[in-house]
Amino acid sequence: MPELRGRALIEDRFGKLGSGRDSVVIGDEEYDLQTLLARMDLNFEDSWPIDVQALSENCFCVRYYDGQDQRIVAHEFDVSFAFVAETRGHIAEWIGEEAYYEWFRSMVRRPPIPGADV
Repeated sequence: MPELRGRALIEDRFGKLGSGRDSVVIGDEEYDLQTLLARMDLNFEDSWPIDVQALSENCFCVRYYDGQDQRIVAHEFDVSFAFVAETRGHIAEWIGEEAYYEWFRSMVRRPPIPGADV
């Protein structure tokens, strides 16, 4: 059986894009996606939040689009916000290669990210 990668691995482990929540409680504090990405220094100019999930009491996953790399990122972290693991999949795996190249040719700043508010 082949090893899962990219979209297949991300959706197998964390569900479809957008199936998570827009906030999470860590310790005694609730974090919305924008605040969470800022807290973790992942709020760069070309990143867009998708969702966040509590995987266990002490492990979480935030998913976002990395515009520079043109990938969906599943970033796992612990209750102290320390990095645990990361999985990436190219945006073309979600929107299709033809749509990706059409978007790229049109030079629209933000791609159509399934599950994200556009």
